[in-house]
Amino acid sequence: MSSYRTLFVYALLIILLFIVAARTVRFVKSNERAVIFRLGRFVRVQSGPLVIIIPYLDQVVRVRLQQIEGSERMSEEELQDRIAKIYES
Repeated sequence: MSSYRTLFVYALLIILLFIVAARTVRFVKSNERAVIFRLGRFVRVQSGPLVIIIPYLDQVVRVRLQQIEGSERMSEEELQDRIAKIYES
């Protein structure tokens, strides 16, 4: 009876360790950056495919880096028209 209980405890510990290890690793695409917050405070910005965090303490926010191709300058009237269209919909 005792050996089954010990085996169950070890199996449970291995499963919990696997879950924590899986939550430690985050993957970030090449056009993204990971902003890492620990308990709500900024810690660092990290790039690259693999980001290591402390599970349950760190929060990862992915930020896409996207180049917006040059837009032409709008006149004041065009800007007001576009804003009006947004609010109408």
